[in-house]
Amino acid sequence: MGLFFLLRLRLLALLAAALLAAGRLSAQSTEGEARELEINRISFIGNEALDRGVLANTVQSQETPSGFSKFLHGTFGEKFGSKAEYFQPDVLEGDLKLLKDIYRDRGWYGAEIRDSIAVDTSAYRVDMFFLIREGKRSFVDTVSYAGLDSIPRDLRSKILAEPLAKKGIPYETAVANGEISRVLMILANNGYPTARFDYDQYLAQLYLSTNNFRLTFVFVPGKQFTFGEITVKVDPPRDDITDNLSLRHLDFHTGELYSKEKKLTSERNLNRLGLFEAARVDHVTIPDTSSSRSIPMEVLVRPRPRNELSPEVIVSNENNAFNLGLGLGYTNRNFLGDGRSFNVSARVKTQSIRELFSGKSVRDTSVVGSANFQMQILQPYLFNRTLSGALTSEVRADKQQFFILSILRLKAALNKQVTQYTTGTLEWTLERVRPELLVDTAIQKLVIAQFRAEDQEQFNSILTFTLQSDHTNDPFSPTEGYFRSITLEESGILPKLVTVGLPFTQYYKTTLLGRWYHDVSGNRSNILAFKAKTGYQDKYGESRSMDVRIPLNRRFFSGGSGSVRGWKARQLGVMSDDLLELGGNFMLEGSAELRMNYFRGFGKFLGLKLDNIWGVYFVDIGNVWSEIGSFRPRDIAVAAGVGFRYETFFGPFRIDYGFRVYDPKGDGAGQTMFHKRFLGETLATGVIHFGIGHAF
Repeated sequence: MGLFFLLRLRLLALLAAALLAAGRLSAQSTEGEARELEINRISFIGNEALDRGVLANTVQSQETPSGFSKFLHGTFGEKFGSKAEYFQPDVLEGDLKLLKDIYRDRGWYGAEIRDSIAVDTSAYRVDMFFLIREGKRSFVDTVSYAGLDSIPRDLRSKILAEPLAKKGIPYETAVANGEISRVLMILANNGYPTARFDYDQYLAQLYLSTNNFRLTFVFVPGKQFTFGEITVKVDPPRDDITDNLSLRHLDFHTGELYSKEKKLTSERNLNRLGLFEAARVDHVTIPDTSSSRSIPMEVLVRPRPRNELSPEVIVSNENNAFNLGLGLGYTNRNFLGDGRSFNVSARVKTQSIRELFSGKSVRDTSVVGSANFQMQILQPYLFNRTLSGALTSEVRADKQQFFILSILRLKAALNKQVTQYTTGTLEWTLERVRPELLVDTAIQKLVIAQFRAEDQEQFNSILTFTLQSDHTNDPFSPTEGYFRSITLEESGILPKLVTVGLPFTQYYKTTLLGRWYHDVSGNRSNILAFKAKTGYQDKYGESRSMDVRIPLNRRFFSGGSGSVRGWKARQLGVMSDDLLELGGNFMLEGSAELRMNYFRGFGKFLGLKLDNIWGVYFVDIGNVWSEIGSFRPRDIAVAAGVGFRYETFFGPFRIDYGFRVYDPKGDGAGQTMFHKRFLGETLATGVIHFGIGHAF
């Protein structure tokens, strides 16, 4: 009965369309123009395996936008709003083919798809219906390979060990194509760069009796090649850039079996050095008729300037707060040869521009900032290409609200590329820290004693090990993948063995961080991002019974633009507000963000690329505790808010507005936003944050 109704509906629609066409001809003779049918709605009926979103993105026909969107488009042009979408019979025929193709590509070879339309002659609109009978899905019955008899047995076994196309799985064109790419990649990485797939002989046979497929993959491996002679070209030539600087960072050597993957990773190694503006590893096209079994390789590099003086305008997100400052840096690349670089920099940053311009002293409690002078030597090749080193010396002064922290630091670091995505770093830091308390009359007398206990000079030897795995697809604006790291820190071994004449602290510290990203839209326009972070530290050994503290610059703080955004930087903690500046020894944080690209395809406006604008909705949780024993779930603060991002070549510029959803320090029912006036209390006490780069 439903099908009969739809057929009758279609006949009525065709009759209405004919009457409308006659009316349009009459209108043309009197008004000189015709009216087209706008697409009011597109419906899919009968689809169970594929949801509406997939099907709607497949067809070319689109529903007409809202009247306001059409008004913007008609008034301001193509950069605003969207144009009306009209019904076109030839596009409808193409849509039917596209829908059949997507079902066939995913294994529904018996799918039947028909169309129906309903016309509203008074509104000049049409509703489109796609009637779908999916039928039975096809599976893979048999898989075989041809053309691989000429390759070594172990390589053939490797190819057949983990196929993507297996007996019993649903047949999909994407899986078959993925299996072809997988085999060709294995061949290209094992000496067969000219390997190809024979599409003329490829067989995907459908058994009518079972509706399942027999797949036969036919490959032509060609000859097996090795890497040949390697030459290096430097453009423009420089006497200090020797061939060895490039050759030692290659993942291959002459005589080794050719590998496309090793060629690409070698190119990445060279571009990470910092010596070159561009580096490329290439070879000539290899003809099938080549008599030689070796491929000559060429390394092309373009050096960066050897000496560079760079003034800086600093915009950073250090200490979970927006910092502005000035700096001057000098870089000597290939310092004393061997590819190392020498860097000198001086920087001054502050979070308190308004206070400084109003004439307040640096020692004023409302001024926050830092100044540092740093020298660093980077050694990119230490014993082998996967191990690099750095030696850094730094003089630094950190000004916080109630103290100035003077730091003299010498740090040696080793960096090991464990795998393509995993890096390990070992650092040894000798650090002299001297706090200076700035007493403010607003501080309670009982609290002053707590601050004075921190006013102790220390000399610490700190060992830090960090292991991180980065599987994200973009270092600045990731849309897929994950990042995980663990940092272990220990202080006190060296001063315990060698008398240094200054107090020191024996402590250990652990920090765990995870970030996850998922593109929920499939087209990089809606990104879901999560972060989880926790850290714990405590004294050990004799320091447990001594009146010595873990240095202020090594403690945990919460609140700010990269933390719980309903609070200002370092203004969140379970301890009393007067002691927030002293930080804590246990920290727990988490965040969730939905990043949405609203203006894709809208071009430019006032010089801004609207494609680069993102809106963000976020929820943050977390807090800092003085000790892990004082942790209570009810102390976990909750914030939410909205944000704006504008992507640049160095990462997105960020503005966030966060407000407090749950404040554990609130009074009774006033802890949650649901017991407060939304405008007068919740939003009025919100915090605006600026930053460079995403919050995580």
